[in-house]
This record gives sequence, C-alpha cells and structure tokens, in this order.
Amino acid sequence: MRIDRHVAQAVMGLLGMVIHTTAVAAPASAPSIAPAHIQIVESVPKHSIYGEPGLARTPDVWRAMIESAHHRIDIAAFYVADKPGEALAPVMHAIADRAKAGVEIRILTGPTFASETNKSLAPLAKLANVTIQRLPVDRLTGGVLHAKYFVVDGHAAFIGSANWDWRAMNQIHELGARIDSPRMARTLDATFDFDWRLAADGDLPAARKRAAEPPTFEPVTRQAPVPVANANGRLTGTAFEAFSPPTLMPDWITTEQSALVQLIRSARHDVHLQVMTLSAINEYGANGYWPVLDTALRDAAARGVTVQIVVADWALRQPMQAYLKSLAVLPNITVKYSHVPAAPRGFIPYARVEHCKYAVADGNALYIGTGNWTRSYFDASVDAALFMHDADTAHTLNDIFERDWNGPYVHTIEPGGHYNPPRTH
Repeated sequence: MRIDRHVAQAVMGLLGMVIHTTAVAAPASAPSIAPAHIQIVESVPKHSIYGEPGLARTPDVWRAMIESAHHRIDIAAFYVADKPGEALAPVMHAIADRAKAGVEIRILTGPTFASETNKSLAPLAKLANVTIQRLPVDRLTGGVLHAKYFVVDGHAAFIGSANWDWRAMNQIHELGARIDSPRMARTLDATFDFDWRLAADGDLPAARKRAAEPPTFEPVTRQAPVPVANANGRLTGTAFEAFSPPTLMPDWITTEQSALVQLIRSARHDVHLQVMTLSAINEYGANGYWPVLDTALRDAAARGVTVQIVVADWALRQPMQAYLKSLAVLPNITVKYSHVPAAPRGFIPYARVEHCKYAVADGNALYIGTGNWTRSYFDASVDAALFMHDADTAHTLNDIFERDWNGPYVHTIEPGGHYNPPRTH
C-alpha cells in the first residue's frame, strides 16, 4: 500500500515532536527533587581532645538557624535546661527575639524533668507567638519524648543527639546534622504535627486513624530518599529520615529500627558505632530480651564484618555491662567504653559523657540518631534519625570515630574484666 508523501511527512513530523518533547520533558522531572545539603555538627566538651577540625559547633549552628527564621520554628525536645551565662542562653534569647519579631514558635516536650523544663521555658511562655505543649508519652506507650530536632520555616532542620541543655553545648560530646532540604524538613514537620495534635487531645485511637491517612505531599522515606549534594553542588549520595515509635507516627514513615537493622545487615567489611548505651536486656518496662539489634550485630560479626563499638562509661551499670561483655567475647567484635575527664572547674552533674549516637557501615552508609540502643527507645519512645548513603559524610563520621577509638579516653571491655560505673550526679 502506498502512503501519500504528505501524510508520511506529517506522521514523521509528529513523531519528531513526540520524541523531542519526551527528550526534553524527562530530564525536567528529575530536578523537581532538589538535593539536600547536610552539614555535620559537633558538640565538644571543653578541655578535651574531641573536636574534628573544620566542623561547626552545635550552639553556633542552632543560633544561626533560629536567627534565620521568618515564619515558624518547631522544636521537639526531650527537656530544656537553660542556665544564665552558659552556651545555650544565646540560643534561647534568639528564640525569644524571633517570637517578638512575629515568628510562630511551637515547642513540644515530654513529662520528663518537667520542673527544669518549666523553669527554663518560663520566659518564652510569656511571649506572644510561643505555644508549648507536653506529649504524655509515658501514658500513651510507656516511653518518653526523647527526640531532639527542630524545623525552621519548613525548609531547614536539625537532628542530633544534643538535648536542649546547656551542658550539651560544650560539656558533652554530641553529634548532629543540619539539613537544608524542603522535603526533608516537611517530612519532619509532618511527624511533629502528628504528635502536636496528639499532645492537644491525648486521643491515641483517633491518632491511629489519622495515621492511616495518606500524606498530602511526597514524604522522604527509605523507598523515596532525596539526593545529597556537597558544597560545590556535586551529587554525592542520598538521605532519608526515620522515626520511632511506629505507634506515635503516621503509617507512611520509615521506622528507625528497620532502617538501622538494614544498615547493619548491608555491611560487608566494617561497622563503626558510637552510642551512649547499648543492650539487648530491657532497661525499662517489662523484663526481657530484645533480639533485634543484638542479632544484627552478632550476625555481622559471624559474616566476618569487623564491628567496633564505643559506649559511654554510663553503660557500665549492670546488667548492661554483662551484655557488653557478651558481645566482646565474640570474634570480630571489639567494645570500648569512653571516660571523659572531669572539667577543670570540677564535677558537673550529668555531663562529661559520650552522648553521640551514630553508626557507619563500609565507609558509605551512615546513621545519626537521637535515641540510645535499647528496646524502649525504638518501641515506646519518640525519636528521630537521619540515614545517608554518602561516602563524603561517612568519611567525616569515621574521622570522629577514629579520634575516639584511638584516643586516651577509651578502654577496651574485656569479657573477664570488672568495671565500676562512674558518678553521674
């Protein structure tokens, strides 16, 4: 059958338009996922060896982020402990200044250390534009609101181990991350909104119904991470957030426990982890054994993965010390505890401790969290975490780890040794 030449030309022209449109449109959809910029931030105890060169310090980053706010700041805090003249005070003053400038401030805390929190927040509570609520996690799940994160104007966020405590600014070793990403900030804010509403009505059954509702935006999850770019704009990896506990979160979130297990299971060469406390023996709630992370760590060692663990000397209490020895006896696992020397000014209660919560696998996959590694922090307490696949950031975390691992403050836990827990307060 002959095809008219003009018809053929028209068909070919139409095909050319389709091909051209497809070629142009396909790349155009990719940039809609703007890359995240992530900055590692460290709190360094004064007069200590800690402090990775070139890393920003927690109070400086917090203050700068808060001072940049124009519309709203949402803060999830385990507790608040301010002290005049100490490093948290300028941060608290910055919050007050933004509230006076018309910025909406929402602060969500838990019932733990309520007296100290109320005292520290009293000046803010008097200001217009500041709303403070308490989430009764103890009544809802038997846990605590242990998260430490905040969101600024829906485009920047901070997640890390540092509490809103003057000691966490420069008397405790802490690690966190500033996240510049509207999608990641909105994901954090969505979980904040979920718990904020629950704090207002205390109705967990109603909250569970809301949890099943689909999100009104594209959240960041393990299945849908955001690309990460370095300071030069080069794409270097991906990132997503994860949360605990599932009971107090929307159903669409990535659970922290599952993501952490996946990180450990994916390791083929080495896992470096640093956390204040680590145990498979239930520390809070009903007595029992929690196998999830314990099995992942033991399985990694059995595969030939080198597992190096640093805990705080606060983890030397029993039965946690016995549990750590049960890990230390295994081939390929070495456990050390860190004892930060007292400050020259004398003993400071609840300070001079290793409080970081992070892990690195194979120099590429990493985790920065807000919770300790015992069951209640994953099953009952509100926590948040940042997960990344990014060799550049992993290298930074490994440098921090090596400074501790090879430093003068750590001591290897021997299976047959006996170690005295320190004074904490």
